[in-house]
This record gives sequence, structure tokens and C-alpha cells, in this order.
Amino acid sequence: MPTFSVNPSKEIKNPFGGMPGLIERGNIDLFSRPIVKNPDGTISTVRSTSFNVDGQEVLVPTVTDDGKIISDEEALMKYFETGKHLGKFETPDQATQYAKKLHEQQANLYLNK
Repeated sequence: MPTFSVNPSKEIKNPFGGMPGLIERGNIDLFSRPIVKNPDGTISTVRSTSFNVDGQEVLVPTVTDDGKIISDEEALMKYFETGKHLGKFETPDQATQYAKKLHEQQANLYLNK
């Protein structure tokens, strides 16, 4: 699989501190995500999925930087193209727990603007 180098100056701090199983912090700016309105009236900024790459569960957004909702397969391809991710974890459950907290944090951030 291809390897991607990511500009460390673009990394942001993990908003949740020592999340269990966190191997690598995400490299996406969580404070300038596009807002996508869902059919049910809710919004998405970091709607996500995860997949295993070389023994690590990689969490990636299914909302693109330009505000489009994409499929899980497209999100995987986008990760391989750009190297952008929301975090890397030891297990799928740990990635899911982080994703839930991240979605709550984003909802509070964007709904309270």
C-alpha cells in the first residue's frame, strides 16, 4: 500500500486527550470543516467510517473538504490520495468510540455558532 507523508504543521491537537487506543492523531483541521445539511435536517461535518490498514484502524471523514458526502469506498480512496484522516487506532471499537465523541464535539461546536 502507498505511504503518505503529512505536513505536521497542519496537525491539530486531539480534542479528547488520551483516547484509548489512539496510535496517531488526525491531521484534519476540525475547526474549519464544511457543513453539509442532511435530508433529515441534521448537519454533518465529520461523518466518518474506518478501515484497517497495516493493522491500524484508520478513521476518515465521509464529508469532503468541499462539502460533499461520499461513500465509504470513496472515503478510502480519498485517504489513499491525500493521507488525511481523523485518527488511527488499535481496534475498530476504539475508532468508533472516538468517532462518537468527535461527532458530539462537532455538533456542539457548529450548532452553538
